[in-house]
Amino acid sequence: MPNSGFIDIHCHILPGLDEGPSCSAEAARMLRMARENGTAGIVATPHILDGVFNNTKVTIAKSVDELNALNYGIQVYIGAEVRISRNLRERISRDTLPLLNNKNFLLLELPAYLLPPLPELEKIITDLRMSQITPIIAHPERNMPILRDLSIMERLIRCGAAFQVTSMSITGESGRRIQKAALDMIQKGYVHAVASDAHDATNRPPVLSHAYTAIANKFGSVEAQRLFCDNPLKIISGSDIVCR
Repeated sequence: MPNSGFIDIHCHILPGLDEGPSCSAEAARMLRMARENGTAGIVATPHILDGVFNNTKVTIAKSVDELNALNYGIQVYIGAEVRISRNLRERISRDTLPLLNNKNFLLLELPAYLLPPLPELEKIITDLRMSQITPIIAHPERNMPILRDLSIMERLIRCGAAFQVTSMSITGESGRRIQKAALDMIQKGYVHAVASDAHDATNRPPVLSHAYTAIANKFGSVEAQRLFCDNPLKIISGSDIVCR
């Protein structure tokens, strides 16, 4: 097990805001499960996708405060999983998009089956970095163009992006191809954090310990500590994260 508790930087824990838990009771069940599995903190990351999930910083902050007020023994931090768009920098400057724990990291979601043209994607990342914001791209192992060409990740890392892989991808619940890709990404040093991307307590639970053990066994405890604890803690603290 890790030297300190897990920090889960990608979790759909807020009730009724997206396809995560539908009620407070299910959110409470997820929080208890996470705490018992060794998680010390969770960043709530409901989707922000215009026309589908029209969440805002204000509505997310209200839901986070309500969940923390119930005092389930685990700290919940504000965040969001934001679908990539050209106007991210402007929306952040207008204070409408929540950064992870209101620091300087933004969790970004790419479309699953395509990518914007790479020069455009690089410009979005560069623009964010010019505003001292580091984009963390969620679950690259589930993006088809990246699956076909992992060198895309290296190109985006050079522009200043970071990457987060999902724990269930590592343990094989998402299929062998995705599992192999996730492990290859870690092997190449392209991954900066592992998170649960949990949506419920049954099919996509907030469990990190199994993936932590798998990474520790394959790559060593130092690497597991970096991906599950050290870098996630730096992210919610607003500190620079460690690359390998």
